[in-house]
Amino acid sequence: KRDDLSSLPSPSPMGEIADPVQLKDEGNKHFQAGEIDKAIECYTKAIKFSKDKKALAVIYRNRSACFLKKENYNNAVSDATKAIDVDAADIKALYRRCQALEKLGKLDMAFKDVQRCATLEPKNKTFLETLRRLGAEIQQKLKTTFSTDSRVQNMFDILFADESDKEKQEKAANNLIVLAREDAGAERIFQNNGVPLLVQLIDTGKPDMILAAIRTLSGMCTGHRARVRNRQLSEGLKKILKVCGQVPDLPDQLPLTENTQLIASVLLNKVYDDLRCDPERDNFRDICDEYIKSKFDPNDMDKNIHAINTLSGLLQGPFDVGNVLAGRQGVMEMMVALCGSEREVDQLVAVEALIHASTKTSKASFFISNGVTLLKDMYKKTKNEKIKIRALVGLCKLGSAGGDDYSMRQFAEGSTEKLAKQCRKWLCNPTLDVRTRKWAVEGLAYLTNDADVKDDFIDDEAAMRAMFELTKSKDKTILYAVACTLVNCTNSYDKKEIIPEMVQLAKFSKQHVPEQHPKDKKDFIVRRVKKILKAGVTSALTVMVKADNYVLTDQTKEMLARVFLALADDIKDRGTIVAQGGGKALIPLALEGTDNGKIKASHALAKIAAVSNPEIAFPGERIYEVVRPLVSLLNTERDGLENFEALLGLTNLAALNDKLRVKILKEKALPEIENYMFEEHDQIRQAATECMCNLVCCKEVWMEILTKFIYFNRFKTDTWKMILVPNLIDSTIMFYHLQTEQWLEIIQRLCIHDNPEIQHRGLVTVFNMLDADEQLAKKLIECELLEILTFVAKLEDNPKKQDAINAARACLSRALDGGLIKPNDG
Repeated sequence: KRDDLSSLPSPSPMGEIADPVQLKDEGNKHFQAGEIDKAIECYTKAIKFSKDKKALAVIYRNRSACFLKKENYNNAVSDATKAIDVDAADIKALYRRCQALEKLGKLDMAFKDVQRCATLEPKNKTFLETLRRLGAEIQQKLKTTFSTDSRVQNMFDILFADESDKEKQEKAANNLIVLAREDAGAERIFQNNGVPLLVQLIDTGKPDMILAAIRTLSGMCTGHRARVRNRQLSEGLKKILKVCGQVPDLPDQLPLTENTQLIASVLLNKVYDDLRCDPERDNFRDICDEYIKSKFDPNDMDKNIHAINTLSGLLQGPFDVGNVLAGRQGVMEMMVALCGSEREVDQLVAVEALIHASTKTSKASFFISNGVTLLKDMYKKTKNEKIKIRALVGLCKLGSAGGDDYSMRQFAEGSTEKLAKQCRKWLCNPTLDVRTRKWAVEGLAYLTNDADVKDDFIDDEAAMRAMFELTKSKDKTILYAVACTLVNCTNSYDKKEIIPEMVQLAKFSKQHVPEQHPKDKKDFIVRRVKKILKAGVTSALTVMVKADNYVLTDQTKEMLARVFLALADDIKDRGTIVAQGGGKALIPLALEGTDNGKIKASHALAKIAAVSNPEIAFPGERIYEVVRPLVSLLNTERDGLENFEALLGLTNLAALNDKLRVKILKEKALPEIENYMFEEHDQIRQAATECMCNLVCCKEVWMEILTKFIYFNRFKTDTWKMILVPNLIDSTIMFYHLQTEQWLEIIQRLCIHDNPEIQHRGLVTVFNMLDADEQLAKKLIECELLEILTFVAKLEDNPKKQDAINAARACLSRALDGGLIKPNDG
């Protein structure tokens, strides 16, 4: 709806040098002259304008030297690292980083940098001397470390000895605190079982001991996050993997709920995402690899099952890690072998692992080539419903590898519909346990990529209601599959725009061209949405939104937001959504989750707020939580429809009370609303103006905007802006805050406006002003306004202008009653 200007370069301020080479040279001159601050300023500007990577690396290296001079060692390390990232053999940057790291006490890292320098220039005396000196310092530090072992143990002995005098205990406690502040001392305390001993000190209940223990723990953690993280990662990760590998059907397993293993997978994913660099991620993967390998035992099938189930947990969490481990020699063969086992538990674990391993279609080539036959055999031969349904889900995944691309069907015509029919049959079977029926929904989540399957499922109201009922069960692991199915049925996933010219080009170059299924056209989608609403989807969605965050992941929230937005597309359906609690359910989705999910939920809220009574749609205090999501849609990155419906929603909210108007003001919406009042699009401009009209009824709002609008006289060129003025001027106290006479001119122009509605509003405003203040009334009558009132009042009755004519006559009558004019004046 508007040109995207975000990619254009910002103009340089007047007189500012924009040439990075010139700026770098200026910085070099300042550095040589000892003007370090000016050098930093020049290099910083050069970085801003430089586009060449190699030139940028030199500038970062130079600024690193400046920071070294300023003893700002952290910034020196940062800039040198950026130069090294471009050129790993940048010897100057390496040595500067070495110097800064040494000053920061990171001797091992500094040693590595200078070692690299000495490798590049083996005859450089400076590098060799630094290498020797750092090596000696590291050796000394190691000696100190080992010598502290006995001291640490001795201090704890003193602290726990009943006969120790108070002075000795205080001295031992202080020594521990001092040791904890140094790397070597903290490490030795840690290695000597220090943490449990410090916890025992806290448990003594003695204030001095508690304080000493806490200060020691603080010293051990402060500045030593990496050590704490690595130890916690190694020990904690193994415990999480143990939970993931539990098989409830085997003896001697940990007690689990329905959601425990999924929570463990989510936790693994969060831990992995939180790792900051590749070495940490490699360490994570190595720990997982070693754990799974340690469980493999050809003589103990139960241990093998535990290993494969652990792999399933990884595939549901950090998939990339699980996928790498699934490719290890022997792993996939063991999974296939378990599928052929006579034990039910072996088959269940193996099939589930196969299903999770084929989650990403780009990684499913192994299964498409090797797994389909195995899964088909299991599906046909087994009489165990639990195994049969899982094998079916595996087939469903492989059959949906092409997504909604009609030309990429994996199976023969009609096969996916048969699979889906069987899934619906299991879903509606109340004799099956919840976990088994959950797998039926998993299958539908994949198969509903096919539009034929979507239509069949939507026509099966019993199956839909059965799926909605499952969302209320204790096993919340089903939520993701339900959300996927609903997104597919409503076609609310992102769709790539098909450009006809690109299609022709692709055909010419013999590239694959995606095809749309005939039943994925607009009228079919609308029909499906209506059917889903009728089946009670809104109530199910509200239940799903209330689930705990560890199950209701950000991705699931985004899918639910997409479904809500699709359901709210037709204005006739929004009342149904509100009646079933959809308005309340959307608020948390608009405030938490992925950025895309929050936008979708906010847009759905805007659609509801634009046409519904906000007090009914968002009862109680929830109504104030709606403001922020709507305001988030008021920016140029959002499309015109999102802008327009957000403005309509805010207009409705602003019409209710001052508390809501102030809330909109505090969310900094006024500048955005003002900008949209100058939009080229008529409807957006009108919506923004109406919103502002409601907002200025609040004193806090009009005090902020009145002067800006009237001083700059931004109403002259736009009819809709003229509507705003009466709302501003209805409160006569405002005129005592004005230092301009422009308001009088505006009033006069309103009273002679071509639009009868605007003219009527202007005349009503004059009437209110005449009635409100004697001095103000006298000022109005003494100007040309009296002639305008007289002219309009004498017009012949006219249905189109009658309101304005009556208002003018009322104004004259009010002036006459107040003694401002005499009968023969008119």
